[in-house]
Formats: sequence, structure tokens, C-alpha cells
Amino acid sequence: MTRVASRPLALCAVFALLLSSGIAVAQPPAKRIVRGQVLDENDKAVAGAVVHLTNLATKERLSVVTDKEGRYQFNDVSRKFDFEVSAEMAGKKARPRRLSQFDPRHIAVFNFKLEPPGENAEKKDNP
Repeated sequence: MTRVASRPLALCAVFALLLSSGIAVAQPPAKRIVRGQVLDENDKAVAGAVVHLTNLATKERLSVVTDKEGRYQFNDVSRKFDFEVSAEMAGKKARPRRLSQFDPRHIAVFNFKLEPPGENAEKKDNP
């Protein structure tokens, strides 16, 4: 009877070992990647557009310039804060996007479409 009673104890010990080793529960990486593409109003790639990544808590802002295919990427983005991602070029802007600290994606993709000045405000007022 002691042999049967020790089985649950042994199973609990094995389960505790698996949990402590990280095999049973995978933790997401501490950092993530934010990337995407910037297009104009005709769906053409925009080279040289500026994409901003703004930490909403600290107001720290990082900026990158899109490549010849309109692509951008931010590496090592913290999961501990909310961010706003926005794009602009030559007076044209895209609707800003928000990345929550609770978003589970390791790679967050935000594609932008630049619009002439004034169009973003009209769309904001009339969803």
C-alpha cells in the first residue's frame, strides 16, 4: 500500500521538476520585432519614408527610414510597454497604430498607407 501511495508523490515531484526546468511552460521572448511596409495612396512602395516607434510611457521615440521596397524593421522592442507606430513622408502621414504590451506576437507587422494631408483627420472624424 505504501508503494501505491508513493506514486502520486513521485508524479508531483516529476511535474515540479518539469515546471522549474521550463519544459512544461514556455516563456515568450523578452523582446519582439516590429516591421512592415509603407505604401502610397496608389499602393506603391515608398522608399525613404520615416517610421516612428514611440514608447507611450517614457515618450522615447525611435525612427527608421524605409528601404527601396518601403520596408522597415525595429528589433529588440520591449514587451513591458505600449508603443505607437506611425509613418510619414513629405507631408503625407498614415494612421498611427498601437502595439500593446499584452499583444502576444513575437513579430508584430504594421503596414501603412500614406495619405495626403487632411485625409487622416476626415477619416478620424467619420469612421
